[in-house]
Amino acid sequence: MQPNNKKLKRLPINLRRKAIREARNLAGVRPAANRAVKPKLRSRHKQNDFDRAEHNAMLAATAHELQQILEDCEELADLPYDATPAELLGEIALAEGHSTTIHVQRDGLSTLKIVLHQRTPTIAQLKKAIASVSLAQQKRRQREQRRAAHEDAAGRADEDGDENEQQLVVTGLAGDGAAMVCSSGELVNSALRNGHEHRTLVSWRFLWRCFALFNVDTNQPIDDHAVNGRATLTALGIENGTILKFVHRVKYFGRRRQS
Repeated sequence: MQPNNKKLKRLPINLRRKAIREARNLAGVRPAANRAVKPKLRSRHKQNDFDRAEHNAMLAATAHELQQILEDCEELADLPYDATPAELLGEIALAEGHSTTIHVQRDGLSTLKIVLHQRTPTIAQLKKAIASVSLAQQKRRQREQRRAAHEDAAGRADEDGDENEQQLVVTGLAGDGAAMVCSSGELVNSALRNGHEHRTLVSWRFLWRCFALFNVDTNQPIDDHAVNGRATLTALGIENGTILKFVHRVKYFGRRRQS
């Protein structure tokens, strides 16, 4: 039984909500024979797990096929199968002979090799390429760590001969790898030297606000806030083969008002 709309409009808001709630409850009480049978949540979860497993299997097969294609091509054999568009365009420009290679050193981490495909790259394009390549390398490193953890857990479970223990160990390690601790500056320096932990999602806007690029060849910091993002690397003294590194912005430029 639905309440009268005209009477509801005259009532205060609390009494109106109470009347609607009571009418909804009365409408929900009906004989069991007329009730619609709801599907079980367990079967729905089983279907979602099956779809997720099928999707993961398709992704794994696609990645394996793409890896085989890249290995058969001599020019692209050095590229990973999950190469980013920036890496692919950089390799093409490197083969054509009009690329700009920049090496970015990171404290406690591997050195990034940034290959820019633009003929006259800007500082904004360099910063975008650094973010893309570093994020791609971080994902690959975490994937290798999770794979190693799976293999280690599977080997220990086979030695013990307990299948249930194997399932528990692998599940626990997979969860730890998926929730890997990531510092706010892990993409620019080692997380082992930071005193506190941050969320796993990294904001490059925050990183560029805290860190700046330093030209090792000229021993000069690059103040990208003082110039337009369209400023070319040549105008800033960055040539092909230049070595850069990350430094704390406050050390060279002082504190800047948050915008």
